[in-house]
Amino acid sequence: MEFIITYIDQQLRDDFPKELFLNEKESPERFRCKFRLLDGDGNIYFKGFATHKDSFDPLDYLGAEYGCTDLQYYENGKFLSL
Repeated sequence: MEFIITYIDQQLRDDFPKELFLNEKESPERFRCKFRLLDGDGNIYFKGFATHKDSFDPLDYLGAEYGCTDLQYYENGKFLSL
């Protein structure tokens, strides 16, 4: 897996696979690229870290199942859609 999740929207927590969820302080050093996944209305469902800032892995893995349509990476002080 090329990403980890550090935040899950409260509505989704019960159904989310626990092995992908880590506290931000526990995240291994190889996960350096901050991202977030949003639904079509701009609601943030997930936040986390990936190994590369051009990876679609978080959206590919979680998008369809949880209704996420936008993947944004943190770059130059703001989140930008990939």
